[in-house]
Amino acid sequence: MMLMTSMLPSSARQDADAEIGPREAGSFYFNATGTFEVLEVLRGDQARAAVNRRTDWAITTRHLATDTESTHCMVWTDSDYLICRSSRSAEEVAAR
Repeated sequence: MMLMTSMLPSSARQDADAEIGPREAGSFYFNATGTFEVLEVLRGDQARAAVNRRTDWAITTRHLATDTESTHCMVWTDSDYLICRSSRSAEEVAAR
């Protein structure tokens, strides 16, 4: 999967990166609603189509307790905690 990163102005890209936080495909995090695996980080048109709203990014996660998948654009906050980053290489994540 190829990400179109040059379409966003630098400051908008930095804002999106801050909102996504440390979440990347293959990482795990938890918050008050559960523990999640990040399946995919979407950007641009792909993100907007996935959540059917105007956004620069979206994340597809799997809730570990219920095994349900959802795509959302909820920002990373101080109530979210990273468990571990992906151990996969960028090439393995992109090939998924």
